[in-house]
Amino acid sequence: MTIEKCHHCVGSQACENQVKNECLPVGVFGNLFGKSIEVATIGLNPALNEFYLSDYKTLKKRSQRLAALVDYNKASRAGLQEADVEDAKKRRGDYFINAEREPHSYFEKLESLISRIEPRWSFVTGRVVHIDLVACATRLRWGKLSDGCKKELIANCRGHFLETLSKLPSETLLLLDGIRVVNEMGLPEIQKHVLKFSQMKEEKISLIQGNRGFIGEIKYGDKKFPVRGWSMPVGQLPLLWRYDLAAWICGSMPPPWPFLPVSK
Repeated sequence: MTIEKCHHCVGSQACENQVKNECLPVGVFGNLFGKSIEVATIGLNPALNEFYLSDYKTLKKRSQRLAALVDYNKASRAGLQEADVEDAKKRRGDYFINAEREPHSYFEKLESLISRIEPRWSFVTGRVVHIDLVACATRLRWGKLSDGCKKELIANCRGHFLETLSKLPSETLLLLDGIRVVNEMGLPEIQKHVLKFSQMKEEKISLIQGNRGFIGEIKYGDKKFPVRGWSMPVGQLPLLWRYDLAAWICGSMPPPWPFLPVSK
């Protein structure tokens, strides 16, 4: 099933109608098939205010948000036509280059991190894309969802997530934002889908109280992905701490680093 039509968690007992059916699932932010991808940031799930105004009841104007069922005059995701799905994909692909809207503030913080690691890396240039473990927006923030709901969302979305991961170019650097993402990537349920997920090496990130860094590698089919993760999500880190995190990531890279520019 194409992810835009997925409705496994809509109305589930575990999530008590927390999944916003109106908001189409977001498989990836940015163009997954761009020829310049070098990095993929990994988060939890799309924010509800990607779609709604601050009252969380009124949808933003079409040009100011991602795709919703109302755009295609459909009552359910299952009713979407091929043209609807393609339109939703294009809007996701253009997320960082759409001049009519500003990306979510979360991506501004991620951008400040990744550009500090390597100035060529940016969501805008297409060298970086963002993937969430869960593609659906929820009424409550992730931290306020029940454990049962979180487990169901991640389990039901795992296949979609891995399919998206498999489409990245080999050697794409995966940056795991937060301990929940780090832990999920190490679970047996996901490891059985990959040929090899190396044991994560854990390090303390200097100057950041309580933040830990993780170094590893995923081999998925014939592709290899270096992995860097950290325990405190970027959204919780002030600018100075994000710079410190960037310095740790740079220091964890194998030589030669910084990498020489690649013509693509």
